[in-house]
Amino acid sequence: MTNPPTRWSFLIDAHAESDALIRILTPFAVQAADLTDVALSRANGGLRIRVDAEGLTRERAETLLHRLEGLAVVRRVGLGWQAAIQATG
Repeated sequence: MTNPPTRWSFLIDAHAESDALIRILTPFAVQAADLTDVALSRANGGLRIRVDAEGLTRERAETLLHRLEGLAVVRRVGLGWQAAIQATG
């Protein structure tokens, strides 16, 4: 039996720089993540960005987490997940 697909949620606090979103999304493209949602809001003098992605193994999601942590624009990042809902028929 295979595991159901997983949706990963990356919660990122970043400095409010004009190119912050582009810099943060670039590692997702490198890992060929399938983005399902991206949300950005201003908070606490910076940016709060949530990126939901599918198509990543746990290892690739953790690689993304570490790459995001290494970006100068990122203050902190958190990672969560949920099993994707599968249609029944």
